[in-house]
Amino acid sequence: MIAEALFERSLNHLLRQSPGATDALRRHAGGSVRFDLTLAQFDFRIADDGCFSEAVVDTPDAVIRPTPALLARLPFFGREALRHAEYSGDPALLATLDRVFKQLSWDVEADLAPVVGDIAAHRLHTFGRDALASLAHTATALGLNASEYVIEEAELMARGVDVARFNHAVDTLADDTARLDARLHLLETHVS
Repeated sequence: MIAEALFERSLNHLLRQSPGATDALRRHAGGSVRFDLTLAQFDFRIADDGCFSEAVVDTPDAVIRPTPALLARLPFFGREALRHAEYSGDPALLATLDRVFKQLSWDVEADLAPVVGDIAAHRLHTFGRDALASLAHTATALGLNASEYVIEEAELMARGVDVARFNHAVDTLADDTARLDARLHLLETHVS
């Protein structure tokens, strides 16, 4: 399958670029991992060299399933978004995969340098990094502005302070009602 081969090559490329990643996975050689992407499932075995190789697996040792929260956060939070995935299977293998995935780092400059040269690779990488940071900043500002509009201008949602005040008033009313009920009960028992 082309998608599975591309996924494998990309993942192994990142593993080779991250120091110690393949060494950590070597301890789990022969173990199997399924990346369940809902529309497609990619099954891999951990090879003796610590890289992934395509495999047909009936019951994988570990399953990694992205959630909508992960997919929404991945472009902006990178590796931090991986904590929003669902994990199941062998705890030792999952702990190793978690450590390995947290240290994965794509060396874009090293991959671009043979194609465009060192200086151009550095400039392209800097430009891309700055453009992504700018997009993330713009998306954050847009989200904050939209939430402010929805709360303050359109009044479609309550402000946090108003919700806290309302909750406090409800709690006070509940306490007052409980005290009144206790007094009424006391009066009823006193009269009888």
